[in-house]
Amino acid sequence: MNELLYIIEDDEGVQEVYESAFEDFYNLKIFSNGKDFFEAFNLEKPDLIIVDIMLPDMDGYKIISDIRQRDERIPIIVVSAKTDELSFVKGLNKGADDYMAKPFSVMELLARVKAGLRRSKLLVKHQGDFVIDKNNFRILYKDKNLQLTPKEYKLFSYMLSCNGRTITREELFKEVWGDEFIGETRTIDMHIAELRIKLSDAGADNVIQTVRGIGYKVES
Repeated sequence: MNELLYIIEDDEGVQEVYESAFEDFYNLKIFSNGKDFFEAFNLEKPDLIIVDIMLPDMDGYKIISDIRQRDERIPIIVVSAKTDELSFVKGLNKGADDYMAKPFSVMELLARVKAGLRRSKLLVKHQGDFVIDKNNFRILYKDKNLQLTPKEYKLFSYMLSCNGRTITREELFKEVWGDEFIGETRTIDMHIAELRIKLSDAGADNVIQTVRGIGYKVES
């Protein structure tokens, strides 16, 4: 299935350029104002967003800020006639990933869209019913955020990456706490116990298995 792109652009001529450039490659929804965009965004999030800065109801900077309050992962590309350095920096500071000036090269924009989608996918990994979101340092089970601490996130994301393989306690110590850490086995066991509680609360029972005398194994 093609990726879903949302474009916020009020100029009808530019809208037509977007349609002819993208419709053969992506699912495309174009909005002329921020209000219509957010109504759609609240129902379905896209894979990437292209936004103009000068819009009739709210400027693109506010739209970017509002998007980032709701989602830190979705790639955002600004395409605007505001080409001064201050506008460029402001767009990036608000949370945009890229900034292009109008008039723009269709081929260059297509390349930047592909690059943005590729980077986004690299930072979100699916493992069975789990999603490891490296952008926000969180792990979801069937869309439920497990609400892990930083250490729990690092520990469980590594265990998921070793799915099906027995991992020794020593290996977990080295991966999560580093070579210099000197601690008791109980440190690992306590973190595993907390992970199991959070997994069980999300409906994911028996994901972490104890391999007696060696360590642990994840079956996702």
